[in-house]
Amino acid sequence: MTRTTMFAPLFTPLPVGTVTAPNRIVHAPMSVCYGDEAGYVTRAEVEHYARRARGGAGTVITENFAVSVAGRQLPRQTLVSSDDHVPGLAELAGAVKAHGALAIVQLVHAGRYAGPWDVYHEARRLAPSAVPFELTPGRVVTPHEIAPEEIAAAIEEFGWAAQLCERAGFDGVDVHGAQGFLISEFLSPLMNRRTDEWGGSFDNRVRFALEVVREVRRRTSPGFVVGFHLMSDELVDGGWSVKDAAQFAPLLVTEGVQFLFAIPATFETLRLPANLGLYGRLMYAVGDAAVLKQAVDVPVVANGRLGDPVDAVRVLERGDADAIGLARPLFVDPDWPRKVADGDLGAVRTCPCDPPNCLRTQLSGAICDHWPPAAVARGYLGDQD
Repeated sequence: MTRTTMFAPLFTPLPVGTVTAPNRIVHAPMSVCYGDEAGYVTRAEVEHYARRARGGAGTVITENFAVSVAGRQLPRQTLVSSDDHVPGLAELAGAVKAHGALAIVQLVHAGRYAGPWDVYHEARRLAPSAVPFELTPGRVVTPHEIAPEEIAAAIEEFGWAAQLCERAGFDGVDVHGAQGFLISEFLSPLMNRRTDEWGGSFDNRVRFALEVVREVRRRTSPGFVVGFHLMSDELVDGGWSVKDAAQFAPLLVTEGVQFLFAIPATFETLRLPANLGLYGRLMYAVGDAAVLKQAVDVPVVANGRLGDPVDAVRVLERGDADAIGLARPLFVDPDWPRKVADGDLGAVRTCPCDPPNCLRTQLSGAICDHWPPAAVARGYLGDQD
């Protein structure tokens, strides 16, 4: 078996809803923060995502774009909240689709993680319940309990943002229900201690997520793709479990979700001793993806340290997932798909730095020490590279 045939499972088409991605390599969401401080798409952002499509990713999902100012976490995070955002979004969608990839926006409300963090208590930080938590090491804050009218507004904001994305020409959206952001906060029995119809029982805790998906589907056409980043396991005693995720996933599919990611942990639970170093472990989310794969009949994307194409192919061949999500491997080398397809593994640029410079530079626009010098100096790797 030659290398090119060995990796062939990565390059078979992937049906998603009514559309088809040319292969099973998905550019997974990764915050690079190339937007401007007002939340608009920039030229650097357009080039960044278009370059990953040009490199051969079959589906390009953006980093999480906020559905409102109240749901924005980072100072250069893109917003999808008004007609004014559509022209920039349209340029971004067109640039990605020009290379044959599906173009998808991840939508988020940061909930209790909303920023700016240096003035955390100067605005309403919305969460299902006013549960204190450690925002940064040694700094405990308390968000506000989201009111019923704010819940209704947030649901509408997700739907409106999806409608704007479709108008801009994107193929779909990926609703962010993981990592401790607002939707996953409702799922968690630890973060959600409400006693009304939005909390308590399993059915009540999943209600917000289902209402968001219903609103997204209501405001978009039948051919528009809707995916979901699902918190697969909170990884803490008494929290949301992978068993809960397997029970919930079919409900999402019934409401119109057409692909799923399995995402373990929240930003807080990653700090627990048992979870330290989780995101550095090879294939750390594959087991959870395999559980979801058994629960639903839509594509499940596995991600988490799958940059070795041998590992990625094994995941597909075992049936643990239908597609492979790559974030940092495509950040450091957008030509990963093309090089792997050609069997030129020695040419693949890897990311050995620890801690990663891309994470340390997120607030101002992520860069990689292993890019060509011109890209490092420019601050992004785009069309010129």
